[in-house]
Amino acid sequence: MAITGRDIERLLYTDTPDPILVVHNGTTEIVAAAELGSRLGAVVVCSRSEILRRVGERDLSERDLAAMASSLTAAIQDPDQQQPLWPA
Repeated sequence: MAITGRDIERLLYTDTPDPILVVHNGTTEIVAAAELGSRLGAVVVCSRSEILRRVGERDLSERDLAAMASSLTAAIQDPDQQQPLWPA
């Protein structure tokens, strides 16, 4: 399952309270942190607050989004790898 730049963009701009990007049943979903327990088997990719902590509140380019998505895809495929180094 690959994370896309659009997935990151959806996470950043959703109206969902305290949103988290997860992979559930082979698709990406944005869920509220409070509803995470209802998604049995979901793999947590990241939260909006984690992204904002890393990159701040700024507009991200398509290239930034693609790089972030690539790092997150690699992280969920190999959880033992180092934390992603996203654009600063």
